[in-house]
Amino acid sequence: MKKKKLVVSSIILFVILLIGSLTIKPLLNNVSFGLDLKGGFEVLYLVENLDGKSKVSDSDITSTYKSIQNRIDTLGVSEPEIIIEGDKIRVKLPGVSDEKAARERLSTPAVLTFRNSNNEELMNSSVLVSGKAKVTYNDNNMNKPVVALEIKDNDTFYKVTKALSESENNRMAIWLDYKEGDSFEQCDKPSGTTGCLVAPQVNQAFSGNVVIEGKFDEATARELADLINSGSLPTKLTEISTKTVDASFGNDTLRLIAIAGIITLAFISLILIVFYRFSGFVSSLCLVLYITLVFTLFNLIDGVLTLTGIAALILGIGMAVDSSIITLEKIKEELSSGKNLTKAYKEGNKRSLVSLLDANITTFIAAVVLFTFGESSVKGFATMLILTIFATMIACVLVNRLLMNNIIESKVFEGKEKALLGRVKTLKDRNYLGFSKFNIALVLLIVVLGSIITITKGLELGIDFRGGSSLTIKAEDEVNSNNIDSILKDYTVNEKTIVSNDEAYYRIEEVLNENEINNLRDEFSKVNYKSNINVISNIVKKDLTVNAVKALVIASVAILIYIGIRFASSYGISSIIAIISDCLVTLGIFALFRIEINFIFVAGILTIIGYSINDTIVVFDLIRDKYNASNKKKADRESLKGIVNECIKLSLKRNILTSITTLSAIVILLVIGITSIKEFNITVLIGLFAGTFSSLFIAPYIWVFLESKRALKPEKEEKNDEPQEKIIKGING
Repeated sequence: MKKKKLVVSSIILFVILLIGSLTIKPLLNNVSFGLDLKGGFEVLYLVENLDGKSKVSDSDITSTYKSIQNRIDTLGVSEPEIIIEGDKIRVKLPGVSDEKAARERLSTPAVLTFRNSNNEELMNSSVLVSGKAKVTYNDNNMNKPVVALEIKDNDTFYKVTKALSESENNRMAIWLDYKEGDSFEQCDKPSGTTGCLVAPQVNQAFSGNVVIEGKFDEATARELADLINSGSLPTKLTEISTKTVDASFGNDTLRLIAIAGIITLAFISLILIVFYRFSGFVSSLCLVLYITLVFTLFNLIDGVLTLTGIAALILGIGMAVDSSIITLEKIKEELSSGKNLTKAYKEGNKRSLVSLLDANITTFIAAVVLFTFGESSVKGFATMLILTIFATMIACVLVNRLLMNNIIESKVFEGKEKALLGRVKTLKDRNYLGFSKFNIALVLLIVVLGSIITITKGLELGIDFRGGSSLTIKAEDEVNSNNIDSILKDYTVNEKTIVSNDEAYYRIEEVLNENEINNLRDEFSKVNYKSNINVISNIVKKDLTVNAVKALVIASVAILIYIGIRFASSYGISSIIAIISDCLVTLGIFALFRIEINFIFVAGILTIIGYSINDTIVVFDLIRDKYNASNKKKADRESLKGIVNECIKLSLKRNILTSITTLSAIVILLVIGITSIKEFNITVLIGLFAGTFSSLFIAPYIWVFLESKRALKPEKEEKNDEPQEKIIKGING
């Protein structure tokens, strides 16, 4: 029976390795990549009523959504994204190379009208059969393309053409997107896909199908038919944000991401095996299962992988490792207390499960808030973070425990605990809380200096919070800043950074319009530069700022409520103060070193909140267990310090190892030079350092202070209701 369990575990490990190696490539091949990895065009439209006054209705937004969808279908874009965001619609077109044509097709109103020579409307597209416009050829000239329209309301068409045939000027103009002030004379000029398409003479009434025979080629005729079939837009679309990514940027980024993922996984596996031997090997294979599960779930929900999603995935790997380390360290604690392997495993599993649930729930709360209030790229990060939490609980908790349980019950490692779990080493007793004063002093110094810089110079806000345009320019060989400066001479440059020999980043104050973007891209192309251009209007800036504040406040309140339910108030207050210190330290360093703050910074801060609380909860779980096991009524400041020092000693290795594994992922992303998520990586890097120390030294220090105040508070004397004997001198006194 014991050997059977070992065989079962061995088979499961082999199957995990086999599944991972065989499925990971097909899974990755089925992933839909966002335009920041594939290249393409993204635009955010403000949807307004045609009258420009009344508020746009939900039904109008839905109709606009459907019309845009129809138009995208005619562009032949694979895996487009159309997202309704309140009174806005975000359109992502990965793989689109002709940005100008896509823009025109999406925003053209496509209102078809029939007018007389005085530009008076006679009929509109309601007389036509919807979606039946098609390209055919002139009966007398097979090389001449025409657009055939199928009439639905024959009676109306007959009456209008009869009246027109009897009028003095019997020409009927077919207009696409007629504008006030347009002249009938345009009908005698070469036609395109908007304006007056054709103006034939109507000599008699008719009710059959109509043909548009303009001066256009076959490509123009097909584009015209597609526009008519897609239907007219019921609303006005105004561009308020755009983003273009050259395909070469995406290809380079994908290659770098693949390298980062392989290096991160190899490095983390090495750490696990070095410190935890065979258990580390099991945990490493569970990581392979974790990655397989993440991409399986991601494909099931038809997710679109973006740079921020990959950042969440790599960060999630570090957090998945944390679940293994927490469990293994708890088991080693039990072993060091004298328990045998089987009992130590059971007790360690039991104790670690509470910490794991608390840690993952708090991260889940932060992810949900991000998804609710973030824009599209942040939603991508939140979606991936949520999936990694589920994958962690399945692969690194349930499966890992099943495997370890069978291995331990097989008794193969009985008396060989070192081979199974690594060295069971007890750290020396120290006054760990003594470091708290230095930690708090450093935090205060950074916060004060950061505050001074913020007050005197302000924060280095990116275009997300300031509005404007950002440009990432890449050359095949080497960028020449003089060339770029010359091209941007008519714009106000707020920032320019030479990222590397072949890449530069510029931020300009102006909100570029469609023509300016196209002109700049053409200018950069002339000197063999490829460019990514991101535009944020004042409307988007305002929304992002409001959403950022909401996200931070709601996430903090939600986490505080959860901690308040799971722990006593002293734990909750200590945790929130520690989290605030982590956020302020991160903000202070950004202020001191003038690092740009954009909306992805908010995603980083919320990640810090979730991750920092993980570390703090693990420490507080230990403190709560030991404090509850002690005699609370006799607790004083020194005994509380003793409990906390013991708990810091027990969790120190786990905190450091978890931070190293997670930091390795972030450092690798920074080193390989993925600039698009640089600010996010820096945010998390600083926050992880701050969170590691605050969970060990700041939160416990504050808890000792609060709990000692409560524990040492003198109890009120109990009122004695029993009758007392009166003492009378000389009689009973």
